[in-house]
Order: sequence, then C-alpha cells, then structure tokens
Amino acid sequence: MTFIMRNFMFAVPSSRSHSESLTTRRDLLLRGGAGFGALALSYLLRDNPLFAQAPSSATNPLAPKPPHLAPRAKSVIFLFMEGGPSSIDLFDPKPLLTRLAGQKLPSHFRPVITPMGETDAPLLASRRRWARHGSSGLWVSDWYPHVAGCADDLAVIRSCWANGLNHSAGVCQMNTGSPLAGRPSLGAWVSYGLGTENQNLPAFVVIQDNAAQIANGPRNWGAGFMPAIYQGTRFQAGPEPIANLNPPPGIGAEQQRGRVELLNHFNRQHQLTRAQQTELDARIASYELAFRMQAHAPEAVEIANETEETRKLYGMDERETAVFGRNCLLARRLVERGVRF
Repeated sequence: MTFIMRNFMFAVPSSRSHSESLTTRRDLLLRGGAGFGALALSYLLRDNPLFAQAPSSATNPLAPKPPHLAPRAKSVIFLFMEGGPSSIDLFDPKPLLTRLAGQKLPSHFRPVITPMGETDAPLLASRRRWARHGSSGLWVSDWYPHVAGCADDLAVIRSCWANGLNHSAGVCQMNTGSPLAGRPSLGAWVSYGLGTENQNLPAFVVIQDNAAQIANGPRNWGAGFMPAIYQGTRFQAGPEPIANLNPPPGIGAEQQRGRVELLNHFNRQHQLTRAQQTELDARIASYELAFRMQAHAPEAVEIANETEETRKLYGMDERETAVFGRNCLLARRLVERGVRF
C-alpha cells in the first residue's frame, strides 16, 4: 500500500475545536499507523472461512434473509401472459352462458360495466368444446389439447377476481395487487422479504419476449413505495439479454473498477443532501452489480452451452415456440444460479 504525501494538511474529525483538528502528516501517520496493519490483516484473511460471514441486511438490503416459515420453494418463475385468451376459453366453462347465448342479461344480474359504460348487448357463448381431463377431472377446452395431457400437474385457481375495467388496470393489479399505480410489484416484495442468494446477478429479473413497451411499462416490476433497489432488472429480448455487458475493447478490469468507484463517489456526494431519494442508492448498487455481472453474467445467459436435447425439450427448434422456450430456459438458468424472482 503506497501513500503519496506532499505539503498537505489533513483534517481529522474529532470533538476538539476546528483549529485543533488540523494536524500534520506526521501526526496523521502516528495516529493511523495501527489502522494500516488492520487493513492489511483484513485483506489477507478475506478468504479465510473462519472470518467469512454472509452479507448483512444492514449493509446490503439484498442479503439473504431467513423466512418466517420453513420454505418449500427457493425461487419464483412467474409467467405473465399479457393479452392471453380469456379463462372462459381455457379452463372455465360457463354452461349457463351457453344456454343464454343471444339473449339479454337476466334482470337479477347486476349491470355489466365496461370502460365505455354500461352495456345491454346480447350474451355471447364460448365457442370452445369442453371435457374433463386427468384424475382431477380438470375442465380444459379444445384449445389446449397438449395442456389437457398435463391436467394433474396443474393447480387452477378459480377464486381470483379483479376490479379493473380496462387492460392497463388489470395488468397493474395482476403484478402489484392494485389497479392503481404506486404499489410494489410481486417480485419486489419477494426480493424485499427474502433477499437473493447470488450477489453477482440481480435478485429480480424481468424477461420480455419482444422489445415493445408493454402496458404500464416498468410500473409492472417497480418497487412502489419501497426502496428502489428492490425493483426488477429488465433483460432484453433476443440473443443478447444484457446490453453493454462487456466493456469496450482495451478497457481492463482495473480501469473498469476505477470508473465504477469514481461514479459511486460522485453519486454518494450527490446523495448526502438527498437521503430520501432511494433511487440514488439503487443507482450506486446497480453500478456495483453491473461490474460483478461482467464476470459472472455471461455464463448465466449463454444458452448456446445447453445440449441440443435440452433446447429441443424447450421448443427452441420450432419457430412458433422458439422465443418463449428460450426465455423459459433462461429463467431456469437464472434461478439455478441464485436469482430469487
């Protein structure tokens, strides 16, 4: 460790007066000498398991946290099919609706409210054919012949309901529990409650199947009123999920580390008078995470290393299922490496 000192005066914080706090180089070295040895010792013992400890939630909000109950799952893969077909065309037959097709809504039903107001249009029955499947007798329509063969592997919840009138509110409620903006998303709650088991990858990753902006955009994976560090990290669609992951040619690890430290220094200075803005904490953490990801993330997202058999099992050899299958395989690889959600 090399220190370069010229004719500088050093201010050492203390309870003494301002004039007494200014000391010479000799005084600084005299008082700090013992600390230099401790710095060297801590560096030498950094990999010793006797001194190793997990990151504390006090210093790292994404450190692993023990759950309140014994867990049966360690991670979540949440497939949200925005714009998918209605449940009454998939798993939820409505025999009364079929009998009343073409008629007006019976008077003992409450009025139907749509984004355009009340409607008295005639009822339209589902055009699907239905049958029970598996030992559970799960109703599945003819739109899902392959899913019907997996009926006993599914849990279909019929008690869900929503109170949003349009697509945007429904998407928001599905991801945050509320049709109104401002609530934390499901992934943010999971990250907040459990932390992550891998400090070199994001705790909460969002993978879209195309580059278009979905309804509500980042609100669907935002942290709401919680600290911004719990928001999701969006991966891009296509063969390069993480943009700008690799440093420019000629930029080594030490130079990259220096850039990150300089940016974090400026951000912390900016943060001193803005403690209430958690976005600054998230920005500092994101720069640190991005630096670690440059070493660990390329392997995690490199699906080309998977066997041809695995790629075929995920439907990546079929044009219609290639994108979806690739994202499912990427999600599996991420949770296997400690990504929580």
